[in-house]
Amino acid sequence: MSTLHAERGGKLTAAISLFFLFSFLGWVLEKLWFIFAYGANVDRGFLTLPFCTVYGSALLLIRALLGEPFLREQSYPRNVLRFLCYAALAALIASAAELVTGLLFEHAFGIRLWSYRDCPNNLLGYVCLPASVGWGFLIPFALQAVWFPLERRLALADGVVLRAVNGVLACALVLDFFLTAFA
Repeated sequence: MSTLHAERGGKLTAAISLFFLFSFLGWVLEKLWFIFAYGANVDRGFLTLPFCTVYGSALLLIRALLGEPFLREQSYPRNVLRFLCYAALAALIASAAELVTGLLFEHAFGIRLWSYRDCPNNLLGYVCLPASVGWGFLIPFALQAVWFPLERRLALADGVVLRAVNGVLACALVLDFFLTAFA
């Protein structure tokens, strides 16, 4: 196997692992938000497993389409402009993922997973401007501080073990989805 092929395979395996990690962290974020904001331990998401895959999917898509958020070699004001463009595109991608996921679940399964209807500037209650702006600024930092450093480390890890863990998690997620969707 060529070094380039192995490197790409390592990055893909790492990205899939990070999809699972950020799907889990999204679930944790949702749980904590409801505990602190509403004082309620609410079951968040669609799945039985502790994953909100819209988080992992959006970050995976942003990572694939936009790459790394910052170029350290760039100087002011180019670095600020690059960050603002990256943040705007990340917000658009994350908002599109929210909108598509929300519409899909409402139309396919008849359930509404979340609602921004009470928020200003919302679109069909699935996305709203304040949340989108927040995601736009949070995502570049999450990618720069967590995703890419972990991706580089995981790409160097034992690929067999990581692929096995990813395979088990993928099977569990697919099984959970189908059991939940058709229960």
